[in-house]
Amino acid sequence: MPPKKKNNGSLPSSESVGFLIRDTMMHLQIVLRSRLQDHNLSTAQWYLLRVLWEEEGLSQRELSERVCTTEPTTQSALSRMEKQGIVKRVRSKTDRRANHIYLTKKGRKLEPKLIPYAMDVNVLASKNIPKKDIKAFTKVIQKIRANVIEEINSTGKIQR
Repeated sequence: MPPKKKNNGSLPSSESVGFLIRDTMMHLQIVLRSRLQDHNLSTAQWYLLRVLWEEEGLSQRELSERVCTTEPTTQSALSRMEKQGIVKRVRSKTDRRANHIYLTKKGRKLEPKLIPYAMDVNVLASKNIPKKDIKAFTKVIQKIRANVIEEINSTGKIQR
């Protein structure tokens, strides 16, 4: 006999925007991780690379904020990336405690190899969904994201 489903009537996970977004993201990460394995990269490293491909020279703190991870998580991923020869840290000239993160030649060469994986995952995720629905979804999810970010920024009490 299958386990009895419990629903306290307040908010089933199948109707929770937050639950559905997180659950979908976790499954997307599993698929992406399977593609990154050949390059010995974690999804944490992937997100840092995505930001660095768009803008280099950010501090570790700025990178953490951009990918919504804690600084120790970012530190760990960057250390591994540095050992792999993908990034280099350059001490700040204005703040001796800070490092700015730059891609190495090897790190830059990964972009054209790895971006197609993200494109494949997007194609897989949007399979059998009309383009107009994907466009509407994108607009809605961007608004949800903006609403949540506005809440974080407006209260000052919420830590990233």
